[in-house]
Amino acid sequence: MTIWVDADACPVVVKEIIFRAAIRTETQATLVANSFIKVPASKSITFLQVPKGFDVADNEIVRRTEEGDLVITAD
Repeated sequence: MTIWVDADACPVVVKEIIFRAAIRTETQATLVANSFIKVPASKSITFLQVPKGFDVADNEIVRRTEEGDLVITAD
């Protein structure tokens, strides 16, 4: 399972909770955004930067999501 996060509008406090949970449970979490977001150095957490544009992050998450994954977005 991967936790996919549309990180452009995700509040910092929510990202921090996701970071702690991913590290504690060794679950892969991938943050997707059109601007750089600093993430903790952990094998469980990755960052994917996409080009700016309407729904670009959302569409990339949809393209990469597999059955059983969890998606967190404000959209």
